[in-house]
Amino acid sequence: MLVLSSSVSASSSVVSDPAGDAAPGSPAYVDIVHSKVTAQVGRDTLYFSMELAQAIPANPPDSFLGYNWFLDTIPPAGSDYVVVVRFCTERTGAACAPGPLPRWEGLVNDFVNPPRYFSSFKVDGATVKAFIDPALIGSPASFEWQSLSRTRPAGSGVAPRDFAPNICCASFSR
Repeated sequence: MLVLSSSVSASSSVVSDPAGDAAPGSPAYVDIVHSKVTAQVGRDTLYFSMELAQAIPANPPDSFLGYNWFLDTIPPAGSDYVVVVRFCTERTGAACAPGPLPRWEGLVNDFVNPPRYFSSFKVDGATVKAFIDPALIGSPASFEWQSLSRTRPAGSGVAPRDFAPNICCASFSR
């Protein structure tokens, strides 16, 4: 029997966050308990994941949900990219890409150019995952990062609901 395989290795940066520390009145499905960035080297993919204190409802009652990983690829300049998986509805459609609503979408924002949308993401129970080509964030060998959750779009005046780590930032190298 012939068995073929390809070499896949990974380097990860993992952050745990206490359950129950989200902003007062926030639903448990925006309370981050675990967040991770992994380089899947054999696949040349960056994998972002976030575990929440409770499963995200199949049909969220919120008009917007956002799960974000802010990246600083040129420390200490501050965040220069954000990887986003978000739920958009008719009430928040202006903040989202054109298309039928409600829906989930994934994007990378570099704060200068138009967002670049990607379809390699999954929202499954209490887990949010995004898979991106490192070229979308400039193919850095390392970066600082912090994840956060939102119930309103950035710029709405409503602060994020939770952060992991609570004080910026975790380090990642591939």
